[in-house]
Amino acid sequence: MHNLYVPPYKILLFIVLFGIGYGSATFIKEHDMNLPSPMLEVPKSDFSFNFDFKFNFDFDFNFSKPEVDEEIQKPEKSWNDVTIQTNGTDRKYGNLVGIQLVLKPEDYVKEEWWRERIEETLIKGKSSGIFDRKTIVIFPEHLGSGLVFLNEKSRFLSSDTLEEALKTKGENFTIKDLLFSKAELMSEVYVRTFSNLAKEFNVPILGGTIVLPNPKIVKGNLVLDPNGPLYNVAIPFSADGKLMEPIVKKSILTEDELKVYSAGESNQDRIWIVPGWKVAIFIGQDVFDASLYSRLTGKAIDGLISPSAVFPNMKWSDKDLSDSNIWKQEGMPKYIKSTRAQDLVQVFLSGHLFENHWNGKTFNLRDFTFEDQVISVESPTILNLYF
Repeated sequence: MHNLYVPPYKILLFIVLFGIGYGSATFIKEHDMNLPSPMLEVPKSDFSFNFDFKFNFDFDFNFSKPEVDEEIQKPEKSWNDVTIQTNGTDRKYGNLVGIQLVLKPEDYVKEEWWRERIEETLIKGKSSGIFDRKTIVIFPEHLGSGLVFLNEKSRFLSSDTLEEALKTKGENFTIKDLLFSKAELMSEVYVRTFSNLAKEFNVPILGGTIVLPNPKIVKGNLVLDPNGPLYNVAIPFSADGKLMEPIVKKSILTEDELKVYSAGESNQDRIWIVPGWKVAIFIGQDVFDASLYSRLTGKAIDGLISPSAVFPNMKWSDKDLSDSNIWKQEGMPKYIKSTRAQDLVQVFLSGHLFENHWNGKTFNLRDFTFEDQVISVESPTILNLYF
């Protein structure tokens, strides 16, 4: 064991020194309270640095962080309400309801977001009392084609142009590649959405159009041919949510469209029969082809309907399709009297798609004479025409 003995004189010396130190500190503190404190301005340090370094090396120093491909937030609406415009009065003969939507790629990223945009307009129509057992609802061209943006993230959607967006997937990646890769998913979401909405609101719906590889209805289901050509097709749904014939394939295509999908046969069946009514379906610039109307000669039809879409400087033949008057002067209003139909509606998609602003104006014509057209392309509009 260690010897812990400390001599008495060392203990005494420690006590004396400790007492002197403690007393001095107390004295200074008490007197210091009565002395004015000098106001000293402490200079602030300048912590700004110039990070513009110059390197005289043959190396490319890149200190930027790699871009993160993030999930996007649910997009906000740019409108407060859905507008309804009515042409005619309710004589209990039925009505054609054209619904112009306003969409952008972000609205398609989640199935539920896309459905909400569509459902909002149907809720407005039902609450306004314009739906009954003889109502036909028509949505615009390419409403379903936009489902190609399902599950896309920030790098793709923040691109300035569609071409730049596609390059995020590969230098030579094309829109056709994207459509084929997502065809099954697009088809499932499209059919599920419109089948459920038709049942929920108890109205037959033409769900605009969607680009798919050679779709067919087989035993009540939509079946795709993964090796078949792409077509821009309009698909009808009954009021009980079932797929209906005919699936109409767009026949008249612009040069840009021909780079992506094929033209449907001009002699295809295009008459959609719903309880009490028969309507002929034309897609986009199909309405300009006189030969398509001649195939309807003598057939019992009540109306002409056309899901359509157009963006600035869109051309076909010698026509500037971005001029809304062209559709009225050279389209269905020009040819309707060659058929047995008396009423028509042409429904356009509105909104922004990368560099393009889809801005066609939905319109209708009643009894060859009474025309109505949407006032704005910046908010969703229901154009209701009573037979």
